[in-house]
Amino acid sequence: MSVQHSESWKTSFAGGRRWSGSLAGRLAILLVAFLVLTTGAVVVREYAVGREQRVAEVTGTLEVEATVAADRLEGALAERARLIDLWARLESSQDLALDDVDTRVSHSLSDLVAALSDQTEAVAVRDGVVLSASDPGRLGGEAPALPDPVAREATALRPGVTLHAMDDGGLVVATADVVSAMDGSVLGRIVAWTPLRRFLGTSIPLELGAARVDLPDGGVLIRGDALVEGDEAYLWAHHVARTVAGDLAVSMGASRAEIDRALRASGRQLVTLAALFLIVALPASLLVVRTATSSLARLTRAARELDARKPAPLPAAAPLAPTEVHVLADAMSSMVSRLGEARDELARAESLAAVGMLTKSLAHEIRTPLSVLRAGTEMLDREAGVGPRGREVIRMLEAEVARLARLMDDLLVFGRPSTPVPRDADLADVAASAVDALSAEAHENGVGLELQADPTPVWGDPDLLRQVVVNLVTNGVRACAAGGDVVIRVRPADSAAVLEVEDDGHGIPADLLDRIWTPLVTTHRSGNGLGLPIVRQLVEAHGGEIRVARTSEAGTCMRVTLPSTERKEDG
Repeated sequence: MSVQHSESWKTSFAGGRRWSGSLAGRLAILLVAFLVLTTGAVVVREYAVGREQRVAEVTGTLEVEATVAADRLEGALAERARLIDLWARLESSQDLALDDVDTRVSHSLSDLVAALSDQTEAVAVRDGVVLSASDPGRLGGEAPALPDPVAREATALRPGVTLHAMDDGGLVVATADVVSAMDGSVLGRIVAWTPLRRFLGTSIPLELGAARVDLPDGGVLIRGDALVEGDEAYLWAHHVARTVAGDLAVSMGASRAEIDRALRASGRQLVTLAALFLIVALPASLLVVRTATSSLARLTRAARELDARKPAPLPAAAPLAPTEVHVLADAMSSMVSRLGEARDELARAESLAAVGMLTKSLAHEIRTPLSVLRAGTEMLDREAGVGPRGREVIRMLEAEVARLARLMDDLLVFGRPSTPVPRDADLADVAASAVDALSAEAHENGVGLELQADPTPVWGDPDLLRQVVVNLVTNGVRACAAGGDVVIRVRPADSAAVLEVEDDGHGIPADLLDRIWTPLVTTHRSGNGLGLPIVRQLVEAHGGEIRVARTSEAGTCMRVTLPSTERKEDG
């Protein structure tokens, strides 16, 4: 029977008409058409979904960039206003009461310029006359005239920080009145100005080529060099910066043409994958047809099963279908599922990688100026003749430099995560060490710390796990008001090590619950938005998981689950 069937099969393939009219031929044609159409539908659907997700990813990235840029711009303008007011209150500025201004004013203006940024100038004026300047060339009869915006702000009714659009790039002008310590009269005005592009380049840690800043009246303050086409050619994200100079609209753009090119490349990859799938699936389908038609009885039973089950559009094998059909159906279902999972994971990885690169670049760029500031404050502190007010300013500068240094350390930790060196450890001892280190800070804030810990073996890096406990407890302390409590629980559970940190603070807002693991998102005024992302990195590097076990207006409970020593040994 097998010989006769083999000969019949060969005869059917030899005669095209006989084969196409046979049961085997019709099944083969239908199966091939089904595979081609299904694969084409999957490709079209995946391309459409991929396009939507790509646009959503780019939009999300632009929104993050616009938010970061607006926040940095707000902070930079506020810091500039604070510095100019501080310098106006320095003792050296009181020399403006003299007709012959002392050289101390010039030195003070030079220090102010150094504290702001490169390409900055500062002058001290009275009644529109320049009495002292950071650049000696601004003094004397042949001195160049002040830029028009600077001259206007030097005699404006009220001092402050203003931004001016100009043909040559614009200026940021900061002014403050020097008030007499004797009778409260206005002795003069300090004016400092910086080219707008230079100011934005040092204030916003992003590429300015695709950035745009608009004035409240709709005028464009600055437009990036990369934005060479009309606004409709870009995908935009906007954020309003509430600055001391007024509301400014900060926008970040991405070229739609670039997005389309990326989508076309993705489409080509998808088509290539579909073609490779068909190259493998079509010969397999012909083999399935041959096997499925080898016996009329088997074919009849299989057809009845398929007809009774009414399979879905994707290949669904009947119970009596050949093994190859089962494998093919499972492979297609698994392929679609893995494609979706891989796409989501790739999007998350790309987003984190972009933020990581941004944070590392930002940290490295800021560390050098921080070192200069630290060295400068130390030199000033050692200088003789510095008065009480000067000492106060030095202490303030030292505190700000220390705070920025801590922020840079967090940025570097997030951008360059540490690799755990695991060993046998007791999570209870790790938590106790972290609680001891934070007890003074908690006491200072009027928050009680309570450790409830049972001996809990864990397989991990004690130093990195201590950082996890420190970050979670610090967040809990910051969330609590004076008189609040933070409870730390450590216990073994189901061959795992469990750490819980519960506070009775204000809880996590519902609209931030899904975003707390995103860098730069924080619920604390003094936070930098990196604590929880770093914790998540460290926990996942240990093969564990972290989640919000409970949150409400009555407080929050964070739960960390880590592999225990017993689990490692059992494995």
